[in-house]
Amino acid sequence: QVPLFGTTGDSGPDADQRLSIAFLDLSVFPATLQSCASTLKSLDASHNHLNNLLALTRCTQLVTLVLDSNLFEDNCRMPHLPNLRYLSMNANRIANLDPFIVMLRGSCPCLE
Repeated sequence: QVPLFGTTGDSGPDADQRLSIAFLDLSVFPATLQSCASTLKSLDASHNHLNNLLALTRCTQLVTLVLDSNLFEDNCRMPHLPNLRYLSMNANRIANLDPFIVMLRGSCPCLE
């Protein structure tokens, strides 16, 4: 079972808007993600075995998304995340950046 909140070590007023599922050896996003998807602003899913982002479709309030060290490839599709400003996808399997960046521009118009 993946805990919903409190995994960042912070108990501040917006702690329920951040979730870390890093280093959990996940191959899919946990189903429990859907219960907090509409309010989640920061998600760290790094160092897993993830390769599909469809589970993030309802995470429209995300501002920060960390997906380092997973199995994402050139053809992965980012759902529409209109508020996403910071994305990290280091150490994945994305070899052809140009089409990937074009896709990101359409899905995440606020990326900096």
